[in-house]
Amino acid sequence: MTDSLTPLFEPETIAVYGASSRDPARLGNQLLRNVLAGGRASVTPVNPAGGVLEGATAVTSLDRPVDLALISVPAARAVDALRDATAAGAGAAVVLSSGFGEAGPEGRAVQDEMVAVARAAGTRLVGPNCMGVLSCRGDDDWLDGSYFWDVPHTPGGISFLTQSGAFGGIFLSEVRQRRAGMARFLSLGNAADVSVTDALAWLGQDERTTAIGMFVESVADGHRFIDVAREVTAHKPVVAIKAGRSRSGARAAASHTGSIAGAYGAVRAAFLRAGITAQTDTGAFFDRLFGTAVAAATPVRRVAVVTVSGGPGVLAADAVEAHGAELPELDPATQATIRALVPDFAPTGNPVDLTPQCDPANMERAVRAVYDAAEIDGVVLIDCGLDVPALGEAVARAHAATGKPTTAYVLDVPQVSEHLIAGGVPLFPAVERAVAALVVPRASRPVRPEVTA
Repeated sequence: MTDSLTPLFEPETIAVYGASSRDPARLGNQLLRNVLAGGRASVTPVNPAGGVLEGATAVTSLDRPVDLALISVPAARAVDALRDATAAGAGAAVVLSSGFGEAGPEGRAVQDEMVAVARAAGTRLVGPNCMGVLSCRGDDDWLDGSYFWDVPHTPGGISFLTQSGAFGGIFLSEVRQRRAGMARFLSLGNAADVSVTDALAWLGQDERTTAIGMFVESVADGHRFIDVAREVTAHKPVVAIKAGRSRSGARAAASHTGSIAGAYGAVRAAFLRAGITAQTDTGAFFDRLFGTAVAAATPVRRVAVVTVSGGPGVLAADAVEAHGAELPELDPATQATIRALVPDFAPTGNPVDLTPQCDPANMERAVRAVYDAAEIDGVVLIDCGLDVPALGEAVARAHAATGKPTTAYVLDVPQVSEHLIAGGVPLFPAVERAVAALVVPRASRPVRPEVTA
């Protein structure tokens, strides 16, 4: 069943239903514009009136097979559009429109009819009531089958599954703000056919995906979910946030996607059994998800703090110990190497404070000495206000050369940030969050996956 989602994430031919020549402001037009701008796929608009839509010639009915059909028409017309797509042999269909199972019994009946139509034709159905699909198919080839504006199209290893379109927008905002990259994105909406488990299984086998984040309101197929997630977490980190933990939240989730949220304790237990790292705080969730870029085969327990900002460096040292990790003093030979490269008053034991007075020409050798220390597993960089490119270059090069996990908290240093981002060093919005992303155990199959309460 996992291969059946390939037309969804890797389509070569796409049909778009719902764009209009009379009203370019419609969501269907935004969807079509996104698809047309996304890459090399062949795109066919479908509209009963025909015409030219967003520069592409429309057909009145689909007359050839397509890999993917994107449907953005009112609920009352959605079944007809889906029938047209499935009759032509669509491999997958995404219904972005709302007004189905989440809207009451009548909408549920229409949703059930769509599922029956799709399954009879062998078409996988995503949604309805969702924001669409995004997929990196190459550095300059993107599928943007979504309603979103201003989607960041930077390739990366993180994929994201969400049962909330709005939370999907938050994820994309985080990608943009952190200047990170992504591989795949899928808004599941009501998950009438394709479930979070189906999508997780496909991403588990996807070569472009190195880590997976999930926003979950309900898990309908719990036993299969656990089995699939166990297989995935054996070789890829999965981070999840569960909505609907309280009675009020569960009630809100039911009206949002038309599904039963399920007892939080049961879902939390499923995450634990499956090796999924669960979070209940949005900031911690995204820190952990984007922090998977520094994931190591073994936990980072012995940390070095490199800083040019003394006070925040001390806070980083406090945070390291607060998380149960160590801040070992560097051995005398390493300290002697560093001491010859920095001002006489600079602390070299750990934290290593290069100080703003350090000669930029010496920074690379000083930083590399820290990374080469056998007693260090990973490094946190703290830089508040000293925008010296040499520092960013030094950390990025040492990170790449040694493979030691690295995170950073930097403030008002655009040139340093550029070098860190280019070197794959993730940036975090607080000292403590940079430390937490580095030192939390990252074994591929944790004995007790951490759940923050």
